[in-house]
Amino acid sequence: MDFENAWPDRAPAQPSAGASVPDVYHLRQKRPWIGGDLQTLAHRIDFRRHPIPGPSRSLKFPMMDGTGDVMTGTLHDPGQGKPLVVLMHGVTGCEDSVYLWDTALHLVRQGWTVLRLNHRGAGSSLAWCSRTYHCMGTADVAAVLNLLPGKLVDQGVFLVGFSMGGTILLNLLASQIRLPGILGAMTISAPLDLVASADRLHRPRNFVYQRSLLHSLMRMEVAMRKNGTLSPDTPLPRPNSLRGYDDEITAPRHGFSDGMDYYRQSSPVQRLMDISTPVTMLHAKDDPWIPADDYHRLLSRAGGPLQVVLTPRGGHVGFHFQGQSRPLFTTILAQRLKDAWPSGQGRTPDGS
Repeated sequence: MDFENAWPDRAPAQPSAGASVPDVYHLRQKRPWIGGDLQTLAHRIDFRRHPIPGPSRSLKFPMMDGTGDVMTGTLHDPGQGKPLVVLMHGVTGCEDSVYLWDTALHLVRQGWTVLRLNHRGAGSSLAWCSRTYHCMGTADVAAVLNLLPGKLVDQGVFLVGFSMGGTILLNLLASQIRLPGILGAMTISAPLDLVASADRLHRPRNFVYQRSLLHSLMRMEVAMRKNGTLSPDTPLPRPNSLRGYDDEITAPRHGFSDGMDYYRQSSPVQRLMDISTPVTMLHAKDDPWIPADDYHRLLSRAGGPLQVVLTPRGGHVGFHFQGQSRPLFTTILAQRLKDAWPSGQGRTPDGS
């Protein structure tokens, strides 16, 4: 919902049947995290890593595309028979990213089974991969879901994508790829129009963000050459911007003509209406990286499976508010999981 009523002449998007609309109008930013930039940086500055309780085990998912690549993840199963929640990180992230770790901790304490997934070339999968993930890497996630043991997915699967992970998730849900028992999904700060997002990120005020992301991406490239998954003789490009990285590395590696072609083809905004799975899409108007324009436009569409939660403040994957011990997205996610699996133990993905 648009809690500032910025579009009074338009009907807000309605949640899917049975979905709870979170009441966030009264929430105020938690000091000292005031403004979009501090909201964005808070988890990097103020995070305390607490152990995730219960058993955990590492999983490997061999890709079936002839590359020999292997994706990895960590599974937490409290053994309560609840659906599996798959968490997908954003650009330069991994399964140990603060937002994934803290979300997994919160959910496991509530008895949910959780998979913290590394995209191709991220985290521990870096040593096993000759390619990196990208916004149209939908087949990779589908392969992981189809490789999961039946006992993990027989109660259904709920998918969660943060930032670029949310973009991949939306593209996956809009595709015709067959997926096992998806109960619902949620995205947090997902770019919908990659052209507009690239323009925003390349503004002078975002120079530090851009350099930090580019530095992390280039470290991955160097590591892949050192690991031998990419030939050390392969010339290492030296892009001076994220656009340059996508022009010189992402596009040719994944079959796009250039970075702009990659952005246009990979933007989920053009295929959102093809999604039939209930999806909650959380975004903040003051996100310094991702424009909110397309989220505003979605608010004009009544009904359907897309529920938009557009907050005045929150930054990029921030959402730190007074009275909330954890980011708002963990609270909304916990409620959406209850909505998607209301009858508790014994419910199957088809509702029986």
